[in-house]
Amino acid sequence: MNTRLSISIGVYIVWVLITLLGAKWLLGGEEAALIELVKNGIGWQFVGGVALLVAAIFVFKWQDLQFSLPHSVGRVMWFPVLILAALSSMIFVTGLPEPRIIFFIALNTLLVGASEEIMFRGVLFRAFLTTCKLWPAIILTTVLFGAVHVLNGFNTGEWGMAATQAVTASMSGLLFIAIVIRTGSLWSAIVYHFLWDCSLFLMNAAHEPAAANTVNEAVTLIPALALLILIALPNFLCGLFLLRKVRHKTFFEGQ
Repeated sequence: MNTRLSISIGVYIVWVLITLLGAKWLLGGEEAALIELVKNGIGWQFVGGVALLVAAIFVFKWQDLQFSLPHSVGRVMWFPVLILAALSSMIFVTGLPEPRIIFFIALNTLLVGASEEIMFRGVLFRAFLTTCKLWPAIILTTVLFGAVHVLNGFNTGEWGMAATQAVTASMSGLLFIAIVIRTGSLWSAIVYHFLWDCSLFLMNAAHEPAAANTVNEAVTLIPALALLILIALPNFLCGLFLLRKVRHKTFFEGQ
């Protein structure tokens, strides 16, 4: 293991501790649904995660994380935008929560999108590329991104749902890394990740409490695992399509 990878894994461990323990502290040690972490105020654990990464980038002089203007945006993003439009259109069905909740959900999901993209598609992906080929780096980054969502079980107490989130996060993570590779920029993935999470949480928040009975009935008809995988499946398929011709040599030639 080279120095950069060792340091990056160390940063990752600290990042996980900040976001996990920070959430537990904000909840006062109690278990709560993820929606409670994003709708009731500023998620300081997300702020801490971003601050840690910004500090690490400056201290270790990681200048290759692709904080550059994206290219080929229209060619790459047209289908992801359609996926996002289809998801966000459900908001017209569920309705929107009150403005205060919308503000905090938007702010916190922006922080989450930035923090997770910098950590996984920036710091860890680039560190893996120093020791292995492109596709192993893509797979490792995507699997780690999904696996970290299992730790949501510490805050929610719902380990089965956390495992489901790990699977669906990996599926969406493949599209996130495809966007970075194809557009040459973390910014594209940060924006898409933010809008994706924001749409999901806005729909979730709108279910409380007015549509709670409807949602519960739906969940009894369609297992949560199948429903979440169905939602994430277009992201996964789009990611596979965008990465179909990506090779290690051509990737670095385009840098």
